[in-house]
Amino acid sequence: MVKGVPIPHWHELQVTPSSLLSLYSRSVLPTQVATNEGVFLLVAIIGTIAFATSGVLAAAEAGLDWLGATVLAVVVSIGGGTLRDILIGNFPVTWVRDEWPVVVALCTVVVGLAVLRLPVHIDPRNQLWYLASDAIGLGAFVVLGTSIALESGTSSFIAVFMGVITGVGGGVIRDLFTGRTPMVFVGQVYAVAGLLGAIVYVGLRETNASEPLRVWIPVAVVVILRALAIRFDLHLPRTGSDRTSSY
Repeated sequence: MVKGVPIPHWHELQVTPSSLLSLYSRSVLPTQVATNEGVFLLVAIIGTIAFATSGVLAAAEAGLDWLGATVLAVVVSIGGGTLRDILIGNFPVTWVRDEWPVVVALCTVVVGLAVLRLPVHIDPRNQLWYLASDAIGLGAFVVLGTSIALESGTSSFIAVFMGVITGVGGGVIRDLFTGRTPMVFVGQVYAVAGLLGAIVYVGLRETNASEPLRVWIPVAVVVILRALAIRFDLHLPRTGSDRTSSY
């Protein structure tokens, strides 16, 4: 615990938007990166919901049961951040110290499973929903991970890679758990989009731009690059014979 920064116990928490903001702004990690506008809180919530959604959709496509979908969505949401925390020595890892990302992921699972059960047909195999949620999660977590690494004292060079690891880590776990070749290895431009977004964020930190602009511009860069890569089927050069990607 950081001196002077109380962390509430689970039984003291009332899960409302205002209480989530209060909890996040009082916990160890967000005291390093949160702003008065709550911009990092919003980015973190968006990223968690987006990646949890991609986990539910991937689970539905793979034919997993509800427990499998729940486990997958939660692991996708916290996987990249967990790996980042281990690499930079941030212990206990964020979600152990502060449960709200798991709570948000679980709520997303409940909503996602309910929507998939509606009479209105929603095909989880529709790649648009899956890719859109993944792109948003990638952008949000790349920026958040880069900022956390910088505030932890890493160099800008290392922070960029920590941001990319935060962004792609959960997706790699998701793809492995559902029997896919990880998108980061074979899909359209993916990690490169995260890399460029992290570099843009580091660069904007050196300017006089407002905090919201420093955050949302890199997120938009990542999402737009992913959208362009998907739309025009942009790939890095392959090492072997060319194969059509399913992403």
